[in-house]
Amino acid sequence: MFSVIFEVLPAEGKKDEYLGLAKHLKPIIETIDGFVDNERFESQRRPGWVLSHSTWRDEKSVVRWRTEGEHHAVQGKGRFEIFQDYHLRVGDVTADTDPPREAPIHERRLDETEVGAAKIVTFTEITPDKGAGFAAQIDLLPAHLGLDLKNGAVIDHDVFASIYNPGKLALLVGWIGPEAANAWSPKKVDGIEQLRHRQIRVVRDYGRFDRREAPQFYPDIKGAETRHPEPAHRKGA
Repeated sequence: MFSVIFEVLPAEGKKDEYLGLAKHLKPIIETIDGFVDNERFESQRRPGWVLSHSTWRDEKSVVRWRTEGEHHAVQGKGRFEIFQDYHLRVGDVTADTDPPREAPIHERRLDETEVGAAKIVTFTEITPDKGAGFAAQIDLLPAHLGLDLKNGAVIDHDVFASIYNPGKLALLVGWIGPEAANAWSPKKVDGIEQLRHRQIRVVRDYGRFDRREAPQFYPDIKGAETRHPEPAHRKGA
């Protein structure tokens, strides 16, 4: 199973346009062989940021989506007209407390990102019971789940609220490596109706201004410097 973690900051006044394009692509993505699901969340720590998390049967399924013509056209529009910034991580799901029947855990990629500091990401989705006390303190969600943000193994984290499923929360954590990620599992908390916890080995990590691990070329954003992979013929020169 593959996971695509796409964090995006639409430019001011462009959020609705971004969500509109996502709605436009929805019936197309659902026809892609190997697509499992997709959900969007709003960051509770970084105003304006939106997380799109999608699940795929395998990497070939992701490739089929990346080579779909309308999706490619919308990608270009987003990069040059809508997005102020974005961060994309693609990886192999190595553990899942509730894997879908159509996409069981089957590790295929054992390599990891060379660019990103977080080699492993955990994604914890929570549906609270109605009136659950912890749900009113979203910023304290990591603490409620027993996550020590000061242990040195956590590279980054964010807390999200679902756009499509009101009340649902998600905790995204980047880890320095698999040992650290394996050492933590979400603490059982009263008031949780459903919890799903996934661990993802990050294979590619890239963004709007750092394209070193991106699977395709895009020219620089006008007025901004972009990092690209070093051409093969220059290596070792």
